[in-house]
Amino acid sequence: MDEIEQQPGATGGAGHDAGRRAWNGDDARLARFSGLLGEVHDPLTWGLDLEDESLTGHTDSEDPTCERFVRAYRSFTGEALEVETLRTRVPDDDVEDVVRAACSGALAAPLHADIAAPVEAAPADEPDKADGGAAHEGSDFADSFQDYRSAMRALVAEVDEAPLATGTFSVDGDDADCVRVTARETTAVYVAAADRALVVTGPADLVDRVEVVTRPVDALLSGRRRADGGA
Repeated sequence: MDEIEQQPGATGGAGHDAGRRAWNGDDARLARFSGLLGEVHDPLTWGLDLEDESLTGHTDSEDPTCERFVRAYRSFTGEALEVETLRTRVPDDDVEDVVRAACSGALAAPLHADIAAPVEAAPADEPDKADGGAAHEGSDFADSFQDYRSAMRALVAEVDEAPLATGTFSVDGDDADCVRVTARETTAVYVAAADRALVVTGPADLVDRVEVVTRPVDALLSGRRRADGGA
């Protein structure tokens, strides 16, 4: 997956300008994503720190959800919240799929981290095996992977059964029509903003409290030029 990443150590804790100065990616690609980008206004007010910013997907894809700008935040208690800006709005018939996929993805993130973690070594007092312990490690991984698949199936099924709700969500201080789904106290919200759409995911109570705003992508580009000593 293509990404434009921040340099290490650049977070929202130092303010919005710190994120802008940290860009080291392709300005031309950001320029093609011209328009407004969603973010949490003053993250520290909500106990959030900007953890990552990335532009993902492919510009030549026909899938309107493929190319997106993601701002990922982490609370001081370890909770994750993301504001994704889709390059274009999605057809009405696809909104439910988008919002349910976002909720499932947010809930699945800890599972992905667990399955990606290295397999624990065998206890020191366990007799050595002729295969060097490979069979033990392989069995552990297979068992973990089966548990992961079972957990994922249960999670997706629960999100699919959760009721879809319509209402409003505030962007730039104005209420806009939204579609949302909540499962296991995690909420995903799809809301149209300007000529594109935002998807906000995170703990239900936090999603309903944060102030989401939009700013032009030019702010990122101009911030980098100032950092590089340009005009």
